[in-house]
Amino acid sequence: MHVKVILAAGATAAIVLLSAVPAAMAGAACEDSADFGAILDQSSTDQAVKALPPEALEATRRALPAPRRIILRDLPAVAEQGTSQSPGSPGTCEAQSFGYGLGSYTATHDAEGRPLVAASVAQNSTSAAWLYTLIQSRAGGQCPKGTLALSYLAQLTAHGAPSRAQVPYQPNCTYLNAIDVSTPLPGMDRFRIGSYAVIPVSGNSAAVAQIRAHLAARQVVAFSGRVLCGYAQKPVFENGVIYEKEIVPDSGHGQLLVGYDDGVGTAGKAGAFLVQNSFGTSWPPEGSGSKAPPGKAFWSYDTFASTQFIAAVAYPRATSITGAALASTPPSTTRAVISRARQWVPQDGSAAYLILVHAFSGPVMLNTVTLSEPNGSAISTTARYGQYISAGYSYLRRADGKSFLPGRYAVALSATDLDGRPVTYRGSIDIPGLVRSLPAATMAGAAITGPTGAAATVNGAP
Repeated sequence: MHVKVILAAGATAAIVLLSAVPAAMAGAACEDSADFGAILDQSSTDQAVKALPPEALEATRRALPAPRRIILRDLPAVAEQGTSQSPGSPGTCEAQSFGYGLGSYTATHDAEGRPLVAASVAQNSTSAAWLYTLIQSRAGGQCPKGTLALSYLAQLTAHGAPSRAQVPYQPNCTYLNAIDVSTPLPGMDRFRIGSYAVIPVSGNSAAVAQIRAHLAARQVVAFSGRVLCGYAQKPVFENGVIYEKEIVPDSGHGQLLVGYDDGVGTAGKAGAFLVQNSFGTSWPPEGSGSKAPPGKAFWSYDTFASTQFIAAVAYPRATSITGAALASTPPSTTRAVISRARQWVPQDGSAAYLILVHAFSGPVMLNTVTLSEPNGSAISTTARYGQYISAGYSYLRRADGKSFLPGRYAVALSATDLDGRPVTYRGSIDIPGLVRSLPAATMAGAAITGPTGAAATVNGAP
């Protein structure tokens, strides 16, 4: 089953990015056929919150060069999506990578990437089978159809999932389609995550560097994209690394990045990500030349950047709800605070970011974030968020050579609770100025974007 790439109507630029690949990558000579199961949807990527690099979130963290080698441990066990004869069938790869892989790792590690429990144990990891059947049922489909990646992260942020000990996996559509997902199972909130954010890969020259930074910060990264030619049965390795760029036409597959090594591979083009696949520990086949542990493979940075579509990171729930408290209207049992606020400018000085770090006592759908400038100013800016969150961040971005005014900002969060009731959180937070770099200026008249990358609405006059 080849899974067709879905592009939102009007996404002209995205169509150019995805289709403008060299002829050698177009897949004309690649006759592979396999069931994988990733649906690559440009519209959901465009609307999702975009990840900030780890350095942006910590005032004490400097933008140091990433180490030359990072291999993460304490991982969920390598999944076996299919059988040795059909390793990618049925099409549960997004459930295995975004739901099971990224979800289990995030739920079992703290904000510094330290393990809380062993993610490799069945009772400490999410059920890919249950998640896959749930997402299929919501979409009106069933096995062996593919699914969207971010649906799994939304479910884990809002509700969690049962463990794979409660609902084991079988590579069988009759079994998967028969799973009862109508009633929540005990302990699902153990596997709730705080929030998630995406890193566009296609057309993004900074993707490899940003992903390396997340891995160095002990965050695994789930990703989806095109399937490499021969990948399921006969992946080709050169000095232990995959350099293939030819792809299976109209295909999609989700996997997990669990490390990188700048020294592995062929001289002159060394450096690769470590990919954890969902084809079991007998993949890659014996004698293939892989230098990675069973169930994993090194991909050259260029192969990854040239053939993949989207990546995502996730953040654990807050361990404490402390910070600047926000009042809710109407009164809500879900408390909200702004635990940190800062401005940040990347080393290249290309933009200024005003960042709020959020913590809620439970998940909410955060619709919009509004910030009003200090000293009773009439200038306010409203940005869309549009995702579930219990711990994470929002931000405003400007690229006009200016930073944001320092001072006490009024904050208003428009949210919806899990019962569908609207709630507004209001309060204030001090935003420090920048010690150096860009001069501060009002948001009035500036082009401001929010955490999804969409234009924010600036109201009022200076």
